[in-house]
Amino acid sequence: MTPYRPGGERYVPLVGAIGFLLSLALGAAAVGESSPAGDAPAAEIAAYFVERQGGHLANTFLAGVGSFVLYPCFLAYLWRAIRLVEGEDGLCAPAALIGGVALLGPLLIQLAGWGAAALQAGQQRDPAVAAALFDLGSTGLLIFPLPAALLVVATTLAARSGPLLPRWLVRVGLPVAVIMVVGAFPLGPFMFALFGLWLLAVGIALFRSTSLKAVA
Repeated sequence: MTPYRPGGERYVPLVGAIGFLLSLALGAAAVGESSPAGDAPAAEIAAYFVERQGGHLANTFLAGVGSFVLYPCFLAYLWRAIRLVEGEDGLCAPAALIGGVALLGPLLIQLAGWGAAALQAGQQRDPAVAAALFDLGSTGLLIFPLPAALLVVATTLAARSGPLLPRWLVRVGLPVAVIMVVGAFPLGPFMFALFGLWLLAVGIALFRSTSLKAVA
């Protein structure tokens, strides 16, 4: 069984979760203005990316660091903690890892789409290209809740079989996953915020946990 390693490593899920969410918040703050409606004219979308070009490029960098450097640290710690609780033959650990890695795909689509739209936006560029890239990035936001829900479900089920998370967080896990899946298309950005709250709660719970020692 994977050994339990106390000490400084307990900060990994907390720093990973907070750093990831903070990078997204700073990136959103750099953009500032909310994005146009999905059915806005191509010229309006192109003008938006021209006006907020610097902010979107900063968002692409900041969110990229959070998503592909800090968040994986959280996910690696969570995966090991789940394996410790359910054993090496359990299914929740690989399911959580698949969901946790898969949600990076939609994030990459969103960052690449909107970042590319900001790079190519300009008076000499075709507004239709910016609109197409904007739609591509928006699609990433819509897909994101689905693999994120898999991560939530797998973590919640693992916590039911061992001392992984507080009881209240175990109780809300499945409802949160259902809300994310049901609201994925009509409420995509809000589902991202809901996942962020869950991620922060799990990061804090893993940081504060002392019960994992009992199953080590």
